[in-house]
Amino acid sequence: MIRELLEARSGLLVQGITGRQGQLETRWMLDSGVDVAAGVTPGKGGSAVLGVPVFDTVAEAVAATDSRVAMSYAPPHAAADAVAEAAQAGIELIVVSSENIPQHRWLRALAVAREHHCHVIGPNSQGVVVPGVGRIGCPGGNEPWQRFAPGSVGIVSRSGGMASELAMLMRNWGWGTSVQMSIGGTPAVGTTLTEGVELAASDPNTRAVVVFGEPSGGQEIDLAVAVADGRIDVPVIAMVAGRAADSLPTTLPFGHAPRSADGATVQEKCAALADAGVLVARSTHHVRAHLADVLPAAALR
Repeated sequence: MIRELLEARSGLLVQGITGRQGQLETRWMLDSGVDVAAGVTPGKGGSAVLGVPVFDTVAEAVAATDSRVAMSYAPPHAAADAVAEAAQAGIELIVVSSENIPQHRWLRALAVAREHHCHVIGPNSQGVVVPGVGRIGCPGGNEPWQRFAPGSVGIVSRSGGMASELAMLMRNWGWGTSVQMSIGGTPAVGTTLTEGVELAASDPNTRAVVVFGEPSGGQEIDLAVAVADGRIDVPVIAMVAGRAADSLPTTLPFGHAPRSADGATVQEKCAALADAGVLVARSTHHVRAHLADVLPAAALR
């Protein structure tokens, strides 16, 4: 799905393009060759940012540019409404950077997105990269997105920084990346870890998927169930950070969200993943070793 939308090259729409973060990352995307077709900021229609025309509404921008993909930098108080507006205007995929969005408004926006068949990644997402094709957002910051070499390994991470770090390692190790996805680390994400792995596995270039998990929440347990049920048909390698957090009080915030008293520990997550057939890695060195075991030499680039 992601590769097909980016290959269609209908142009990227940026919500909140006139804000500080929107302007900064739009510049980075333009510098790396991304086709940013339009921006949207209510009340700023008719202006331009870095040569990109700005519209008052997503509907106006879509009518003018036929964009199907959006990156949202709308501030937390407006982010949920921005997602709902994009979905209602026909956007098929939206990546959301903001975090600290009011939860009840966010859940309503996700319901609107599902109703209009709009796929949401985020909030708190750095973005998505399909190396050699394009990117949404700015994984890797202002470094050229070409640093991500095309290849055969999908990357799905709850941490944006680790998504880019793993992609750089894939390039250095010789495998390259089919699709890299930062799903966000907040509790109510638009795309769960399992859904992200399913998306990455469905990419025609993917031969294995590397997952980076975190201490909070139970998404890694859900992924283990999906793998055990046979819903994912490529090898999955998982690295779950925060083993030391298991000894900390459950009320202590760790990472993007506090752990709950009844949540799974990192050790329990790793055990469930291993029992399901996932190759569990304690470090990036183990990630490399597992990849060498599951990918034939022909898959190396």
